[in-house]
Amino acid sequence: MPDIIYPMLQKYYNALNSLNSLNIAKDIYESIPLIDNFFAEFRNITFVMQKSFNTKELKEYYRIKQEELLNDNSLRWFINKRNETVKENPFKLEKEVSVYAYLPDFCGKIVDSRLNIDNDIPLETLEQVIKTYLIKYNTNSDIYFSIDILFKENGSEIDIYSKIKNGITIMDNFINTVITDYPCNCSKCTNIIEKIKELKTEIFLKDFTFSWDYTIENNEIIWGQQIEMGSYDKNGHPIFMSNIRIPIDANLQIGKDIINDDMQLFKFYASMHYTIFKAQNKDIMPTFIVVYDDNTVSYIPFISTIKTTFYKKSRQVEKMVMKNNIRVIYFVGENYYYPIEKLKEIQRAYSQRIKYASTTLLSINMISKKYEHIMTITFDTKNIECEAYAINQINNPYEDINCYWLNPILGALKEKNLSNH
Repeated sequence: MPDIIYPMLQKYYNALNSLNSLNIAKDIYESIPLIDNFFAEFRNITFVMQKSFNTKELKEYYRIKQEELLNDNSLRWFINKRNETVKENPFKLEKEVSVYAYLPDFCGKIVDSRLNIDNDIPLETLEQVIKTYLIKYNTNSDIYFSIDILFKENGSEIDIYSKIKNGITIMDNFINTVITDYPCNCSKCTNIIEKIKELKTEIFLKDFTFSWDYTIENNEIIWGQQIEMGSYDKNGHPIFMSNIRIPIDANLQIGKDIINDDMQLFKFYASMHYTIFKAQNKDIMPTFIVVYDDNTVSYIPFISTIKTTFYKKSRQVEKMVMKNNIRVIYFVGENYYYPIEKLKEIQRAYSQRIKYASTTLLSINMISKKYEHIMTITFDTKNIECEAYAINQINNPYEDINCYWLNPILGALKEKNLSNH
């Protein structure tokens, strides 16, 4: 049966290619046709399949598989969007710009404006406008900020990429089933299947929140990057660690008395990461440990290139708190410690002042709805080999008033706790 599956593969490739071409560097006039084309080509996958599967046997096969694999309510949104973009108007896409600043005395949103079809500016221009504003506001220290761009439809915010990724997952399962039942080894099908795999990987690894991190140092805008560790699901799709939950004691020899007590669990994680830190030659990846009410846990290690990415990751964890029943959160990382007598030197830009740090600290923070303040355990790397010192540090956590960037997470935990009672 020549070319029986190639037409649907071609439409699937076209849809994914349009989506993969979308990026916020394009202005809105370029973005809308790409999304329009994605919806049209995605819906056309089943149209061309119906045309190819034109015998009695194939028609019955299509009917059964459509009912079995495509009868999902989430796909109804795709059908509606496709009908709108083909029969009525272009996708009603709006972009909203939110700017978050992380300053010594302030952490929060400072700009909230709407960009629409009549008012769209390049990202580079937006960066310079924000830079000019922030430099006037804060002239004495480094400036850290993030730009987030959200998508809206008819004035209401939509998580368009969650919908799209979910639709791709469903369609991918359907197409893989068809390929398995009616395999084709011709060069055309083989090549396009490989290209589809490459496109899916690129799409699923993209940061579809459209968020950028910056620092302004010596009047220069520096762009930062954050990478979260990930894995793959049973279908080979990339998944982020923040979406993986396992029982706390899944890979740890730990008793229920420790698991159920935030402070005892805090000391356990401090001891564990102290041991890891020593074993890794005083180096550790920053990690959020998110513990849920049902005693499952998510480990979220990440890599950042500038301090802003630390702050943005805390905002993402804050959003997790508002959407889930989370009991306590721990954060593991390293900090520089500066002697007070070098006050002049440490007022320099971040990349310069770290040269004057007297030591680094392994720091473990606890953010718990049971405690009024963030609790901290630290280990001075100069004393890291002394076990008696480590035991003393673990047994003496303290209230930390200097973790302003983690305070929003504590506030969200408290707010969620009150709303549940």
